[in-house]
Amino acid sequence: MSPPAKSSSLLPALVILAAIAAMAEPECPTKCGDVDIPYPFGIGGVCSHGKDFEISCINNGTTAVLQSDFHTMQVLSLSVEPPLAKVMLPVAYKCYNPENGYPVRKSDGHVDLWSHGIFLISDTRNMFVVLGCNTGAFTTMNFGEKRGGRYKHQYYAGCFTYCSEPGSPKDGRCASVGCCHVDIPPGLTDNAVHFETWPHDGMEHSPCDIAFLVGKDSYEFRASDLRMDVSRSSMPVWLDWAMGRRGDASCDWEYACENPNTECVDSLNGPGYLCRCKQGFEGNPYDDDIGCTSK
Repeated sequence: MSPPAKSSSLLPALVILAAIAAMAEPECPTKCGDVDIPYPFGIGGVCSHGKDFEISCINNGTTAVLQSDFHTMQVLSLSVEPPLAKVMLPVAYKCYNPENGYPVRKSDGHVDLWSHGIFLISDTRNMFVVLGCNTGAFTTMNFGEKRGGRYKHQYYAGCFTYCSEPGSPKDGRCASVGCCHVDIPPGLTDNAVHFETWPHDGMEHSPCDIAFLVGKDSYEFRASDLRMDVSRSSMPVWLDWAMGRRGDASCDWEYACENPNTECVDSLNGPGYLCRCKQGFEGNPYDDDIGCTSK
């Protein structure tokens, strides 16, 4: 006599297991507010390619942020090709008592990207801007070679501004009268601003020294910026990202870009590598499910 069938008794258990599996692998959201979240980025650890790519979606799902041990940065955009993130970073400032010129409050605008392990400040898309009268400021990197950086020295880029009179700064002009700007070097993982000390008594029209990194496509000087509310101000900054920065990985690494329709290219800004679709293919080279498909 044949043994009794077991399939009917196992069916409820299989249904329960399938339901648990579906709950354990939720569909990953692809947007937070107006920001697209392409893989390897993801909202939460399950949906991202590790902690470095994890995005938090706050304020009832309207605001994307990158969180680290030191900072919370609002994210404006993320892209795979080109490999960029656009975030908001605070301005640095040093404000004075106009009667005697003594400093009364300051912030160096410090930002540290090293804890993320994938970002560098883009040298090609950003500039360093200094605002004020009798103002000198430099962008600095606190850790340099200690973190594998290419620079031994602390100060990297800066400029000086002056104003002969309150009406001399003009909208749209940033050539040392109230405003100056300079390119930054590649390979910066962190930044803090150092201000030079100059006389500031009697300068009600320019109460603060101000300096910030900002995307070249995102800022044009206005004379009214000399009196901006510095404690509430931040600027959009472009970050370059790459895989394997912290371990100095490159395309020689055996696990780089394993999908057969992808190819590997070394990062142009600092260590690490990037994946891209081979010619004739399109898509997301980091997505194992969809990946690069023929055009």
